[in-house]
Amino acid sequence: MLFTYRKIMRNSSILLFLFCSLCKGDESTEALYRRTTRSWRTEKNWQLWHDYAKELLRRFENSVDRFEIVGGLEEGILAIEKTTVARGEGANPRRDAALSQLYYAYGHSLLDLDADECHVLALDPYTLLIGAETIKKNDDPSIELCIENAENALRNAVTLDATNSDADTLLQKIIGMESVHKRKPKEFVAELFDSFADSFDEKLVNDLGYKVPQIIGEAAKQLGSNYRNVLDAGCGTGLAGRFLKPLVANSMVGVDASQKMLDIAAKCTTHEGCGLKYETEAEEMKEEVLYDNLLVLDLEEMTLENTLNRNANENEPGFDLVVAADVLVYFGQLSNLLKIFAKVSIAGAKLVFTTERATEDEAPLGWRLLSSGRFSHTKQHAVEAASEAGYELVTYEEIVPRMEKGEEVQGHLFGFVLNGRSKLNEDEL
Repeated sequence: MLFTYRKIMRNSSILLFLFCSLCKGDESTEALYRRTTRSWRTEKNWQLWHDYAKELLRRFENSVDRFEIVGGLEEGILAIEKTTVARGEGANPRRDAALSQLYYAYGHSLLDLDADECHVLALDPYTLLIGAETIKKNDDPSIELCIENAENALRNAVTLDATNSDADTLLQKIIGMESVHKRKPKEFVAELFDSFADSFDEKLVNDLGYKVPQIIGEAAKQLGSNYRNVLDAGCGTGLAGRFLKPLVANSMVGVDASQKMLDIAAKCTTHEGCGLKYETEAEEMKEEVLYDNLLVLDLEEMTLENTLNRNANENEPGFDLVVAADVLVYFGQLSNLLKIFAKVSIAGAKLVFTTERATEDEAPLGWRLLSSGRFSHTKQHAVEAASEAGYELVTYEEIVPRMEKGEEVQGHLFGFVLNGRSKLNEDEL
């Protein structure tokens, strides 16, 4: 046990800590841990871990041996994670919320250690610090390892429980950006997809059974046909483009943050490329490129001027179809993005998109950051965000967009129509 080892390694400090604890009538950290685990296994009450994390965080500020507190938090994390793996448990929001509190307390404690304390902790062979094995006894003390692990712990906390505002706030201070729950940074998304653009189609279509392009195309066709201008938002390598092309009367514009993905989409035609073959009985049919224009652009920075080039095409009031195939998984709160879609669309325009599915219990905010780095959303949040932008839900379906680790990913397919912009503020138009 971590407690036993640390008592041996820091005997004098522990004896002093235990002596002071007994004088004050407080139980030791190890005794608190044992009592918590014993009660938890009997009562199945996850609130016990909330109380445990809160108490250890309180003790941390005045403890004569802060390593003992850190060890107690590590033991709590291990106790829950080991039990979860042993039982093969699936989703459990109460468990995740309790584990989130432990990760928050752990990250908070690591940030409060100084360089010397971080060095001593890293030398403990039982520590949970990632990268501790690279630290040697004669190395100069550094706080960097504890900061990196604190960030990792806090990311775990907000991933497990989106309502853990304390963890979210502390993480924001470390990484220097807005809430990680709002969306993935555009630089992150661009770098991510640039890195595996060449193998993207093969991995998705062949390895993961990716079905979203066909699903999106079929949904758009059911909502209408002969669309004048189509926006493929987050088009990637153009997998959805070939299913949309037969529906386009004038132009199809693809927007993505990754230049390398767009380079592949630019080579796609109605006959080849983009991972799938376009099947047609008319071999003499003229071969066409899928996209009339491809733009490297952040989706939340789209306007009519930088997408349809309305300054040069005054007769084009906007898009009458916007699709987002497996794109909103990189956004948490959807309201802003859906308002952008509405701004570049005409009245009566259709909007089709997919998201990964979350229940109300799993995502009380309406969205949840997953361990995969993507977001899942509740149906209610997607519908409410679209309604704020002036959309009305016309079709909905629960789908399986792909496989992941041999299991079906649960998703939503939404179809909306833009009835007007009355719910948008005038200064937003």
